[in-house]
Amino acid sequence: MAVDIEAQLRGDNPWWYTADALTRDPHLKRYDAGPVRWDPPVMAVMSLQFEDTHTLRGPRQVGKTTTLKRLIRRLVDAGERRVLYFSFDTVRESGAIGNVIRLAKRLHPVPDGPWYIFLDEVTSVPAWEHDVKHCWDSGLTRDDALVLTASSARDLRVGTERLPGRRGRGRDFLQLPMSFRDWCFVQGVPLPDECVAVEEFLTPAGRRLAVDLYGLGETLERAFAVYRYSGGFPAAVRDVMTSEARTVDESTIQMLWHVLAGDLTRMRRDPLAGLKLLQQVTRSLGSPLKWTNAAEAMAVESPMTARDYAELLAETFTLLTVYYWDIGRQSLEPKKQRKVYVVDPLYAELPHLLIPGTSRPDDDGMVENLVAVALFRSAALTLMQANAVPGTVGYWRSSDDREIDFVVPRVTDLENPRRFPVEVKGDNTTGISHARLAIRRSFQQGVVISRSRFDWAPDVSVLPVWMVLAGLRDNMYRPLTLG
Repeated sequence: MAVDIEAQLRGDNPWWYTADALTRDPHLKRYDAGPVRWDPPVMAVMSLQFEDTHTLRGPRQVGKTTTLKRLIRRLVDAGERRVLYFSFDTVRESGAIGNVIRLAKRLHPVPDGPWYIFLDEVTSVPAWEHDVKHCWDSGLTRDDALVLTASSARDLRVGTERLPGRRGRGRDFLQLPMSFRDWCFVQGVPLPDECVAVEEFLTPAGRRLAVDLYGLGETLERAFAVYRYSGGFPAAVRDVMTSEARTVDESTIQMLWHVLAGDLTRMRRDPLAGLKLLQQVTRSLGSPLKWTNAAEAMAVESPMTARDYAELLAETFTLLTVYYWDIGRQSLEPKKQRKVYVVDPLYAELPHLLIPGTSRPDDDGMVENLVAVALFRSAALTLMQANAVPGTVGYWRSSDDREIDFVVPRVTDLENPRRFPVEVKGDNTTGISHARLAIRRSFQQGVVISRSRFDWAPDVSVLPVWMVLAGLRDNMYRPLTLG
């Protein structure tokens, strides 16, 4: 059945008719009434200027639509009248974007001038980038400020690459589930305002921050034990804050699966094969994923098919890919084996919940997983985690088979080609000593992440995982341009 565009426009934009209409918006009502008071950092850094086209990407159910509605409320409260919101979730017709904008500008009789236009899930429209380009070229949106959202990195990246010269100073932003640091703030854990890049933990300022966080050790350790299972999706955080057991309701995990299965179906992939891939990923956390093993578990025809699934799930922000770092070439090597992690802990719960007999991933693997995602958030200089491009997190293995779990760009010294090493260990004294020795031998400086051990040193520090995740700066929220 065809969507009634005019009816949807009137329903999606009630502020055209009554000044207080946003008080009844379902997304804002849920946000205002709920226990989760989270300001995604993108709200502070996205500058809405006329003639600019921004993108906002991230997984479904992470709150992108609520972010748009909060930006809209900010504009409407400031007296702006030319504000348009439209969701293309159920619109599949070519040319729909131009039709929507033209109809909106006819339906809402305001004085001439530039508009603020928010187009949600724009990649649902076939060849959407051609429609956006035509709107610009025809003058329909050239003076306007546009924000486009999508849940697929690939669709939005490829489309925006076809808009050269038609984005003004527009940038690309990413909204992921809450980091551990954000999660602590939402839960009322009193963290220091200061935060650092991982290499800055070795500086005097980083040492002071580490000591301050160590003083919160018992509180942070308890918080991390909950976050390790609950993750940062707003619905999951709501469950934790409203349940006596501080756990995520099974219905929330089921909802996440239905969303993921729907994405796989739309991409003409088998949801069961995707679920079996997730199972294989959670079993191999901390080790390079073998495509042959993944293909066998998924019952697909070839290892290349398994890799294709992994790349698609990375581009929908379900998986995080970590490539091998060639220390001689100073580059990531996509042809070598990759480590694969889940972007949020709840994804690791899906196989356990849906496949009988599947156990949860072991604690050591999930600790390394959370460190991988935190380092990506902190060190990412690109939003395309599925491509081997500068800025993504890597791992390294020496010729004599000594492995460093992660090597990341030095955010404070981007001209330095040498990466900064991070090794994840438990609290075993011998294991920590060997890790320190390996880092000193090959990199001179680095960080060993333990469960609870704290031993600061200016060359190789040992820091508890909850300390690092609570003090690590999110770098990905600054505006970026895809190369």
